[in-house]
Amino acid sequence: MSDDIAFRIQLGLILPKLKEKLAPSLTEIVTELVHIVNAGSLEEDSETDLGPVKEIMMKDLEIFLDKEILPVVEASLKKDEPVVEEAEPEVEEAEGSTEESSE
Repeated sequence: MSDDIAFRIQLGLILPKLKEKLAPSLTEIVTELVHIVNAGSLEEDSETDLGPVKEIMMKDLEIFLDKEILPVVEASLKKDEPVVEEAEPEVEEAEGSTEESSE
């Protein structure tokens, strides 16, 4: 896929859907994380550095995609693929076990 098409898909399709469907929930999660980070900080007057919060969220999003989203998508893609039947190995195994027992 060309970079131009990927960029257009990202801006025109993916980002608007993420904003619509995930922004409120992610904002809530990030806000909670910021409060947790601030509670563990020794310096109460200092500004919150959102860099570490972003790193945590990016890692968690990657784990979430890898464990929850992509396996579901992959499974649905496999359901759509035509099933290729293999030769019947059970018949061969049955013949082999009959020969062994007659020895």
